[in-house]
Amino acid sequence: MIASEASPAPTISPHLQGVETETFLTLSKMSEQKESLQNILKKYNTKSPEDIEIMIEQGEIGEHPAYEDFLSALSFEQNIKDLKKLLNDLVKRI
Repeated sequence: MIASEASPAPTISPHLQGVETETFLTLSKMSEQKESLQNILKKYNTKSPEDIEIMIEQGEIGEHPAYEDFLSALSFEQNIKDLKKLLNDLVKRI
């Protein structure tokens, strides 16, 4: 097939283009948040932010910077939940 016979690219409505862009950006943000959360959890060899808090309470690790990391991990978890909800809402708009 020669180039002039190639099928034209499918036309995407402007509405869907906006949703696609927003979906991509949301997925990118979620990926960054997950990576940041995993880096903190790996640092303490734990599976959840609450495990870090328990380690602090039991004196296994010092409060600084562990408590700041614990709070950051909680924030990353909440951000991920919020981004998942946003993605769900975006999918419903398609």
